Amino acid sequence: MNRINICKNIIQSIRDYITNPDNLDAYREKNRFVRKRKLSIFHVIMYLLFTSKASMYQNLFRIRTELNKLEFPDVSKQALSKARQSIHPDLFLSLFNISVDLFYSQLPQRRTWKGYHLLAVDGSKLELPNSKSNFEFFGEMFTYPNPERRFTSGLASIIYDVLDDYIIHASLNPYLTSERTVAKEHIANLEALEIFTDNSIVIFDRGYYSEGMFRFFCERNHLCLMRLKTNTKVAKNCKGKGDTLSILPGDPKLGTEDVKIRVVEVKLPNGTDEYLATNIFDSGITPSMFRELYFYRWPIEVKYRELKTRLCLEEFSGNSAVSIMQEFYINLLLSNLASLIKNEADNNLQVPAESANKHRYQSNRSFIIGCFKGLLPKILCTILEMACIDELYTESLRTKGKVVPDRSYTRKKLKLVCRKHYNNKKVAY
Repeated sequence: MNRINICKNIIQSIRDYITNPDNLDAYREKNRFVRKRKLSIFHVIMYLLFTSKASMYQNLFRIRTELNKLEFPDVSKQALSKARQSIHPDLFLSLFNISVDLFYSQLPQRRTWKGYHLLAVDGSKLELPNSKSNFEFFGEMFTYPNPERRFTSGLASIIYDVLDDYIIHASLNPYLTSERTVAKEHIANLEALEIFTDNSIVIFDRGYYSEGMFRFFCERNHLCLMRLKTNTKVAKNCKGKGDTLSILPGDPKLGTEDVKIRVVEVKLPNGTDEYLATNIFDSGITPSMFRELYFYRWPIEVKYRELKTRLCLEEFSGNSAVSIMQEFYINLLLSNLASLIKNEADNNLQVPAESANKHRYQSNRSFIIGCFKGLLPKILCTILEMACIDELYTESLRTKGKVVPDRSYTRKKLKLVCRKHYNNKKVAY
């Protein structure tokens, strides 16, 4: 089954799920949506899936005119804002989980690197609106130059299948939450989903390594690769040796045993040394191969850029913690579904080109996301048929762009900006 058909099956499953009142009852607040009102829970769900970063007045006008089959009632924006607070964000987490479950159960074959499935874990700061609800849920912080200026932020964390371009699990937490704690939750979730296999490698950036974190993977027989800070003890022991094998001593009082750790020294293009810790002891994987393996982590950084720039994740339409969590999981769902179309198009574009072609090509991710976001609500409302996904796929083959190999940019130091996103500033289209 190709990825376009998997995408259609996921959309069909989502439509079946949200049109079944028995499924939705578990996510509504007590005594809400129980009487026949103009605004139903299905109306609110469709609004949240349809809404853009424009003002609520524009979104309400557009949903009445473009989704006429939905028969969206004439309600005020205050009534809609109040109604969305009565829907638990776990509903959209369930829709996101549907996309994960069906993808891995229907995918014929997962992509691998030398026989290994590659996963990456990383966190990113999200700028959140200042509100009492967010201060209570995510925490209240202040800056040193001006302690009177209060603000709040969230820590988004995802575990990402870098070769199949798919977000497997994600969470949004208070900004001061430990990234290692959240990473362990990702691993526990994957174990429950049975997606974790013996040949899965989880790649981490600096900041995740600790002896306890490394032991966590070894005790569960999971493979990992962690970048070390240069002042780490095991990194100092490896300096100048290239590839070393050390022992992390256990503590009989704590019931921990000795753990073997392999530390590899690799050189970056700028000449600096980098140290990687792993529990992969296969001698066939050389230090240069570990360097290649670590750089497979980069797509998770690109995924965050997609979420923040293409899907405008931080441009939240609501101020409350409930609204934030709703939109967080909706954007993850949209990202996964759009990636299915892009990857199938890219597979088609990988056909060997003529010798005169200098570069290989890929489809335009921004084009696919923009079009798909408008199509999904119309498919769920049965205004459009599922065949429009095939049309989008065909069109994505035409909007191709060349892939320039070895492209790199100098990292720029960003100036400290008080705030980038303002809820009272909306787009005009």
